[in-house]
Amino acid sequence: MVIIQFEPMQTEFLDQLADQLKVHKTPVCRRAINRILANMKNRWENGDYRDPLEAESAFRELVDKERACQKAKAV
Repeated sequence: MVIIQFEPMQTEFLDQLADQLKVHKTPVCRRAINRILANMKNRWENGDYRDPLEAESAFRELVDKERACQKAKAV
């Protein structure tokens, strides 16, 4: 069994996820994702997440809940 250890300061995976989430989004949503990214980096560096998968999941959830990124509902 191989154990992979992640240094708390590595945040490149969050940058990559943010770039993926910004594709085909409005400028307002992209700015919101940047704000969420900054927050997520701080939380990752503080050790709030056990592994990158948990951090990525939380990031996606925050973006999904972000009002600026929600699709307009048809009337």
